[in-house]
Amino acid sequence: MSPTIKQKPEYSVQKLTTIQARRLFDEAVQRTLDITSDEFISRYQAGKYEDCDDCDIRSILMLLPFTGYSAEYAKKQNRRR
Repeated sequence: MSPTIKQKPEYSVQKLTTIQARRLFDEAVQRTLDITSDEFISRYQAGKYEDCDDCDIRSILMLLPFTGYSAEYAKKQNRRR
């Protein structure tokens, strides 16, 4: 019997554009929480999700930095003041 050679699994990484990342984020928020991404960001900045242990919300929060929404939203809010 010859020894079995284990092959490394192949992984594929796809780089998303900002528009694609925003679409993914918007869809995840809508599907998971049934609210808009703007509403989610407003709640996030108000501290609603600060101590949240919900895995779904944590997953959405991990997507946020890739969208550019956080910086864009903060700038928009600062201009309104």
